[in-house]
Amino acid sequence: MKYIIDPEVLAKICDEVVRQNQETELMFQFIRRRLSEEYPEIISIEPRCWIGSRAGGILGKMTLLYGSMSEYLIIFGCPVGSQGYSGRYNFVEIWDFFVAGETSTCDLESNQSIPVIYKPGDRGFLAKGQSLTCEMKAGTWMIEYGRGPIFTALPFALMDSLMSSVELKSFSLTIKEYTYFVLANLLKK
Repeated sequence: MKYIIDPEVLAKICDEVVRQNQETELMFQFIRRRLSEEYPEIISIEPRCWIGSRAGGILGKMTLLYGSMSEYLIIFGCPVGSQGYSGRYNFVEIWDFFVAGETSTCDLESNQSIPVIYKPGDRGFLAKGQSLTCEMKAGTWMIEYGRGPIFTALPFALMDSLMSSVELKSFSLTIKEYTYFVLANLLKK
């Protein structure tokens, strides 16, 4: 499968963001600007809406920057902190590029007993089939990129909002935003 977004480009942008050391909203503007420079055909500098997100117990907020049937790119964060479960995606790989705050993770199915701690400039990777427990401290933000058949990840991404929180607004906004990007990309082809 051919992918448009390169994780190495995202890592470079993450490093630039961290060096800028900007206030949160300026950091988001910088991320959108740099991504739109690298990927002008798919990323707009104009901000999209923020959506409350609850998946695996992790409560945060996200804005979708790009979505297709095989890739997604979001800014995700926890202004007040959260903890929970990464999910297990058997067909999707996920990269996290940390730009602010601190996140601790631990592999649930290994002998790992000491958490891995991610700070600004660090990169995390969730391989297909892997799952982690994680804790995000207040003020943690990341650029998250997923690739693979994205529709297979949507049940985990959406069910907590729908079934546990009964949060229909976040559920419908997520569907609306993702559908917007998928349709826009299909119409370009």
